[in-house]
Amino acid sequence: MKQFVKSALLLGALGAAFLLGQTASNFDKWWTPQNDALAAAPQHHKVLFENDEVRVLEVTVPPGVREPLHAHRYPSVLYYVSAAHLKEYSPGVPAVDRGHKDDGGVIFLPVGPPHQMENLESSKPLRAVRVELKKAR
Repeated sequence: MKQFVKSALLLGALGAAFLLGQTASNFDKWWTPQNDALAAAPQHHKVLFENDEVRVLEVTVPPGVREPLHAHRYPSVLYYVSAAHLKEYSPGVPAVDRGHKDDGGVIFLPVGPPHQMENLESSKPLRAVRVELKKAR
């Protein structure tokens, strides 16, 4: 009986380690250092603050501009300082009209595939603060 319990515990521990390893690697399934927002689209992303818990980015997209393809490594909360009508592009899927957001609006964004945001406004820039939650991984 003791041998059975030890075997069951060992198998359970190995299974848990495997699942944790799978989950951790899935967080980076779309992100690479080269396509990180700061590397791939530095003209649209600026670090305001960073520590072990969070990375806070200022995001700007001028009117009529489509930012370069990039990814975000962490789930985040986005606060729209100056919102805009946005269209999102991701490789391999049709573009999605995200509609017009409201100034002062806040949304949660899970980790997702690389994307590009296009500001469809003719005169209003998109300005947002993105708080990336490093510990949420």
